[in-house]
Amino acid sequence: MKITVRFFASMRETVGADEAIFRVPEGTTLQALIERILARYPQLNGHQSSWHFAVNQVHAEPEATLHDGDIVAIFPYIAGG
Repeated sequence: MKITVRFFASMRETVGADEAIFRVPEGTTLQALIERILARYPQLNGHQSSWHFAVNQVHAEPEATLHDGDIVAIFPYIAGG
């Protein structure tokens, strides 16, 4: 399956790209994809507790199963006032 991952805010700066393509097997969960993302971009490791996920523009939890062609967006939580 082909999954597009889009990075936002400080993640985009850390990775140096707006998006990346990942090829994963059928039945891959968002959590398994996160592990692949961290393997490719180890500089993101340690920050995932502050990430928010959307799959095809809908909030998603790490246990969600992905499908071919899905677009996963990852946003770091931003505090404001």
